[in-house]
Amino acid sequence: MVYDFFVNRILKGIWCQFKWGAISLTDPIFYLFFSLGFVGLYVPEPDLHLSLKLLFLKALFEEFFFRFLLQEGIDRLLKYRWRLGPLSLANLLASLTFACMHLIHQPTHWALLTFFPSLAFGYMWQRYRSLVSATLIHFAYNAFLFYQFM
Repeated sequence: MVYDFFVNRILKGIWCQFKWGAISLTDPIFYLFFSLGFVGLYVPEPDLHLSLKLLFLKALFEEFFFRFLLQEGIDRLLKYRWRLGPLSLANLLASLTFACMHLIHQPTHWALLTFFPSLAFGYMWQRYRSLVSATLIHFAYNAFLFYQFM
């Protein structure tokens, strides 16, 4: 009985992620943020080369941790009240944490620059509460940065 309850909640959660993720694909803001990823083509290419599969898994893991767990947790703690324009305080704090975590493997200026794309990922999370759109945009930004075809 308890097992069925948890399985049903998990399946319902997965369904909602994909439903709202699909809806986000019809939103012009999604495509605006997606297109901003092209900036990655004009910055110096990192020395690190990762496969597209690994870039996607990395984006999925980071969005799960920083949006689903951290940003949503802070939002719930603050009862979804604190906003600075279209951005929540939770998004700002999660993005700051995201940038600080990138200090571990990246030069300071690179890590600090991740703050701004993180705001876009967090905004998509705020808007749809779906990891699908945030992960797709995050993956696109990474792909444009790591695979500069010019």
